[in-house]
Amino acid sequence: MTGLFMKKSLVKNIKELGPALAILLSALVISTFITEFTFTFGFNAIWKTFFRFLRLSALLCLPILFLPRICSFMAGILNRRTRQLLQVQEERDIAIRPLKSWILRPLQGIGLSMLIATKLLTALQIYTQSRITVDTVLPPGQFNPGRFLTATAIAILVSLLLSFLWTLDDLGVRHYNKKTHEVKMIGKYIGLILPIFFGFYGIITLFDENSRLMAVQYIAQMVIVLYPPFVVFNVFHARYLANREENLLRRLRAATGVILTDRKEAAIAKA
Repeated sequence: MTGLFMKKSLVKNIKELGPALAILLSALVISTFITEFTFTFGFNAIWKTFFRFLRLSALLCLPILFLPRICSFMAGILNRRTRQLLQVQEERDIAIRPLKSWILRPLQGIGLSMLIATKLLTALQIYTQSRITVDTVLPPGQFNPGRFLTATAIAILVSLLLSFLWTLDDLGVRHYNKKTHEVKMIGKYIGLILPIFFGFYGIITLFDENSRLMAVQYIAQMVIVLYPPFVVFNVFHARYLANREENLLRRLRAATGVILTDRKEAAIAKA
């Protein structure tokens, strides 16, 4: 019985992480046997690719453990006066879905990472009064402590921000105005569209000295490097919500209710 359960769990994990594993293994084979890909080549690509994947996945997933404290902190900000966090049961969705979990959210995370990186590079350029070149963006051939710390900080920041916004979205938590009976989503579209657009656009502008084809190639490699860890991050986040939903809702001090068809009123029942 235990062996059957473990087998089903393994199959489920492989299925949920399927796209990430496929991209990771494809990049590994190409980088090892065919040509330089994802900024590495040869047999060194085997351990470098796996180590980079595990490091980025850990940096994205570990901050989720601080999610209860973040919810407690944000509850004091979002639950004020006539404002109340409300869980709408009909909009609750913590399942792993292909479009959301394998396409939209990984792109959201990659775009937000690139957006933050672009802003940091712009600030660095202003501070040093020197132009940022493509060499500043691409991974170096050897370990660079400054770049490592910067990448770590960006990954942790992105993880904390997205994990909180995804929690509100997946649990169906909305911002309810007791006076006007208006129910609003919190950061759903801003958190999805803007990072993807401005993040990718910002990175493209750093390659203006290169051909468009070369710029697209570099950015595609960055996406391939970041895509598997962000899929792992999204799946781990969904699993965490499934096991900690009641605790997170309690931390958020969210009431429970249902939005009526006219979406202007809500019937609220305290949990």
